Amino acid sequence: MAKRIRFAIFLLSACCAGLAFFTLPSFWAWAAPIAIFIAASLLAEYAFSRLASPEEKQRDLEDRVRNPPT
Repeated sequence: MAKRIRFAIFLLSACCAGLAFFTLPSFWAWAAPIAIFIAASLLAEYAFSRLASPEEKQRDLEDRVRNPPT
């Protein structure tokens, strides 16, 4: 469940960043999406750490070790 919430926060932030990119003027079109992604990733990790059980956290760490991001 915590992974789904983390993914939902990511999707929502992607939508908000895309909307900001296409609606804001020049400088803010680049700055706002970056700020949105940073804030959303911090919020997603905080929500995951608060909602996930210790077993789910362990599985997530094991998955990250086995399959590092490229």
